[in-house]
Amino acid sequence: MVIKLLKVLFKYVLVLLLIVVVVGLLLPQDYRVSKHVEINANTSTIKTLVADFNQWHTWSPWQQVDPTIEFIVNEPGAGVGAHQSWIGKWGYGEMTITSLSDDEMSFNILLNNEHIIEGTLTFSPQANANIVTCYIEGQSTTLLISGYMALVYEYILNNTLELGLNNLKTVAQLSDIQSVANSHDSKNSTSTD
Repeated sequence: MVIKLLKVLFKYVLVLLLIVVVVGLLLPQDYRVSKHVEINANTSTIKTLVADFNQWHTWSPWQQVDPTIEFIVNEPGAGVGAHQSWIGKWGYGEMTITSLSDDEMSFNILLNNEHIIEGTLTFSPQANANIVTCYIEGQSTTLLISGYMALVYEYILNNTLELGLNNLKTVAQLSDIQSVANSHDSKNSTSTD
């Protein structure tokens, strides 16, 4: 009786496992995430913070998400060709800035030597602010569970991008305020001399 019950249970588990694998294979392996934020700062201030990997520690969300993460900024550290790498509890990766113009920065990310992500940051000046949009797309390559992993990546990136853009907003706006204050101090000190 117990053996018969175990055989039936085994069949149900096997069928359930097969369903999970088939659904995973049918789910899309691609994912796309797009987030934007309005920043009351000059485009040059924002671009300096994002196009120079030496500035990323001031706003990047990854150390909040994974406190064990360690970044290495390689040469060049800023502009086209800038390269950084990292290692943390979720693996390792590297990022390279592939193009930079007045209104856009493109980059590639390689995760764990197998997962490629492409992204862009666009800067759209408005009357009193800048709209900064980050768009990321990638494809999961994990055998048998790629569809599920794509959903996980999309969820993590949605939350992390929002956190990062909000951090960028805070740092850029404070940097602009500090620049204005320094400019006024320098004008006041030269006019009193």
